[in-house]
Amino acid sequence: MASLKLNFLGDLEVVRDGQPLPLPPSKKTRALLAYLALNGRDFRREHLCELLWELPDDPKGSLRWSLSKLRRLVDDDARRIVADRSHVRFEPHGASIDVAELRHLADTALASSTIEALEAAAKRYRGNFLEGLDLPNFHDFHAWCAAERELAARAQAAVLSTLVDRLGPEPARALPHARALVTIDPYDEWARATLIRLLSAVGHADEAEQHFQLGMRLLNEIGAPPSAALIDARRASDGKSSLVTAPKATAAVAPLPRVDGLIGRDAEAADLCADFARVLARGQPQVTLLFGRPGIGKSTLLSALEEPAHAAGAIVLRASAVESETIRPFAVWIDALRRFDAKTATDVFRSESEDTRDRLFARLSKLLALQAEQRPVLILVDDLQWCDESSAAAMHYALRMNPQLPVFIALTARDDELRDNSAVQQALRGLRHDGLLKEVALGPLSNESVERLITAYAPNADARALTGACGGNPLIAIELARAITFGERGSSLDELVLERVSRCDAGTADLIRWAAVLSPRIDAAFLARVTELDVARIEHALDIAERQALMQLTEEGFRFSHTLIARYIYGDISPVRRRVMHRRVAELLERETALDLQTAADLAHHAQQSGEPDLAARAMICAGRLCLRFFANDDAQSLAHQGLAFAARLDDAARVRVTLELKDILMLAAPVPDWQSEASTLVELAEQALDHGAPSHARLGYHMASYLRWAHGDWARAREATLQAARATRAGADEDQVVGMAEAAKCLAMLERDLSVADAMLLEARSLASRKHVATAAIPAGLGMLRFHEGALDEAEALFDEARLLCKSAGDRLNEFQANEYLVMIDVERENYDAAKRRARALVELGAKLRDGSEAPFAEAVAAMCEYAVDDDPAALDDAIDALRTADAKHRLAYVLTRTALLDLARGRPSDAMARAGEALGYAEILERPTEQLLAHVVLAQASRASERKRHLDAIAVLDDQPVAVWARARAAALATPAPQRSRK
Repeated sequence: MASLKLNFLGDLEVVRDGQPLPLPPSKKTRALLAYLALNGRDFRREHLCELLWELPDDPKGSLRWSLSKLRRLVDDDARRIVADRSHVRFEPHGASIDVAELRHLADTALASSTIEALEAAAKRYRGNFLEGLDLPNFHDFHAWCAAERELAARAQAAVLSTLVDRLGPEPARALPHARALVTIDPYDEWARATLIRLLSAVGHADEAEQHFQLGMRLLNEIGAPPSAALIDARRASDGKSSLVTAPKATAAVAPLPRVDGLIGRDAEAADLCADFARVLARGQPQVTLLFGRPGIGKSTLLSALEEPAHAAGAIVLRASAVESETIRPFAVWIDALRRFDAKTATDVFRSESEDTRDRLFARLSKLLALQAEQRPVLILVDDLQWCDESSAAAMHYALRMNPQLPVFIALTARDDELRDNSAVQQALRGLRHDGLLKEVALGPLSNESVERLITAYAPNADARALTGACGGNPLIAIELARAITFGERGSSLDELVLERVSRCDAGTADLIRWAAVLSPRIDAAFLARVTELDVARIEHALDIAERQALMQLTEEGFRFSHTLIARYIYGDISPVRRRVMHRRVAELLERETALDLQTAADLAHHAQQSGEPDLAARAMICAGRLCLRFFANDDAQSLAHQGLAFAARLDDAARVRVTLELKDILMLAAPVPDWQSEASTLVELAEQALDHGAPSHARLGYHMASYLRWAHGDWARAREATLQAARATRAGADEDQVVGMAEAAKCLAMLERDLSVADAMLLEARSLASRKHVATAAIPAGLGMLRFHEGALDEAEALFDEARLLCKSAGDRLNEFQANEYLVMIDVERENYDAAKRRARALVELGAKLRDGSEAPFAEAVAAMCEYAVDDDPAALDDAIDALRTADAKHRLAYVLTRTALLDLARGRPSDAMARAGEALGYAEILERPTEQLLAHVVLAQASRASERKRHLDAIAVLDDQPVAVWARARAAALATPAPQRSRK
């Protein structure tokens, strides 16, 4: 017998000399062990880093840490983890690996194996391959895991099929294997027909009928017409006499007796209450983190705080992080405040689309401060390992900003997953650094405490005999006590849970599995939609689940009694069925017309698990756009990168379309590192889109390339891409034509090129849009730019207001910024600096929410320029202009410099004016911007000595035939009669 066993079927388990070993506290480390052990070859360290870690996680350091943990786990006299500076491999050295042995049996030894050997192999199959270690955000690993899971399930199905076939003469002995077979492959008609025959043979006619009905429904679920197999099996079972009448037990599992107080956690509860009392006494905040294995009693300990908190008159906020909602910004805080007071939640997060992250932080901090000044505040958060980044960062910010207030935060986390949440780890490091964090590891209960716990719930049970099976886990102890009291079989929690599911009829058991797929948010109405059953049937099934102690009715509806229960039920669903179920949920969510971030998070989660790359990529696009609307730019970027991994698995036509949409999200979420290469890639994708008959996507590609080139001063090639975008949609649908013409014309206006062509295109687009009822912000924005150029400022203002509202409604934040930017510029040209100053403040707030591009520094620079114009205060101006230089937005920098130079002239500071105008002229000449060139020469002509003046006047004359803005020409004309200058202050 091998001294080391690696069990990858079900929950990962490492057994040495018959004893399970404690596993490393990181899912990625466990995943790495499976990947190395089953592939059996050398891997480059870089490949393993890319496989399981993201750049912010310090991949090389994380890999070294993981390898050190694995060496301690699997190395003994034999060195199994073999690594050098560049490569890593696993040497088995006689280790037994369950999934490898199962596949070897299925591939080569089924016919020669005895029934006993096959039954032993079937028994060793503890569940799906690497249960709970999918890591869907790491696509290469996830794809490998899914393929391995499929192979393992196929091998087990082969073993079970062989057993059922050989045990045909012994239906009672064959029946458990037939049940297992339909669980692994629920859509196999032969397997279910065989089960129906066996059920009938042993006298379970009612259950046979239930499985017939369920089989028909499952075939409908995948759109497959039933063959004769199911119907023939049902006919064969009709009228058969029962050998043994054994109706399925549906009696409820009675509730356990009430036990007051904690058992075995007195010291921890006392310490926790003492922490809270210390916060009250000192008036200073503290965070206590309880971490340990699932079911160890973390949530129960949190509940022990509620009574002393209420006695102290404290406000209690409670929430749980949810695994599928890590992309929903501020999810924990929104949920906690909504439970406390919906109006308060609305006041703090009144419009997630209208506030910067910093303002939301500040408003949340202010709320806590106001409440804590009146009475203590207790915040309880379960499952921190799944907390979103915004909630974790907000917690640290709120405590750091309120160092003298009685705010106590108690958190729980699973130690095996906490390490893998880098955002939460960053927040915890900050709390540690500030001396605000206390960390408490909850270990197993003592044997004495376990015995007391079992005796409290089951006085007649042999508590000492049961204690060893609990591993010090109170949840398992309570459930084993329940099992003894009510005659259940099973020596572990997962066996007890699955036994209770098996006691339900087949239809109810299937609905409970659907609930596990949707957990933790289980809504009867949505269950009815997804299963196409009536709500009454759904509610009946949920009631049965409650009576079986699987679920409980809470203020928020039905929930599983513990996340472990949901996990075990979910883990018993076959991989192929899971994908179908997730796909069904994702398709329904995709049809929602009013998606919020919670729904988008659910959509992304279910689509990822569906195994459908097209559906998953579309979900990433949907969720990514929604995150952009709510200024969750980091989340949008992460979703887009995930979507690109799915897009790579699509056929060429779909890949091109999806890739362009995802690149649009990436460009809106963050600056492009290598804009020249990216622009070329976008043009190439646009041309491929034309080859595949997708003109609207071709337009998008050309438009993005044009924008990148415009933003970085490559205006000639930007114009070329703009015209290509317009041509791409000429033969397309009406909406594509409208948007294509409007965006192309707007780009020409931004470039100050072909302005008469741009005007004609916009008027044509507006006429077609009116006839076809198409709305696009590019039309009023483009016309606004042209009217601004012509000096028709009132008309331009109205057009930009229209564009701003259309962009806001569509969640198009970047173009919303641009419309606001022009509204500020209009007030500047009117020299109405008070109004410009007000608009600039709003521009600063909007810019702060956007990606880290030139928008925010430009907004700050314009606001500082307006301060200079109104108050003659240059304090913030030079720093703001320096920041704009760093952003390398030459067109925006030229604008700020020329307008500031004009102000310098008006204030009698000619040397400052010349310096700014000279710099602006250099940028304007690079960009071939005639308006900015003219304005720079105007300033330099006015500020220069007479000997230099003529050179600038000559340059102004040369620009006379260029497409210069009307108001710029007016400034040049005013050179003949310059305004009197103020004296220098």
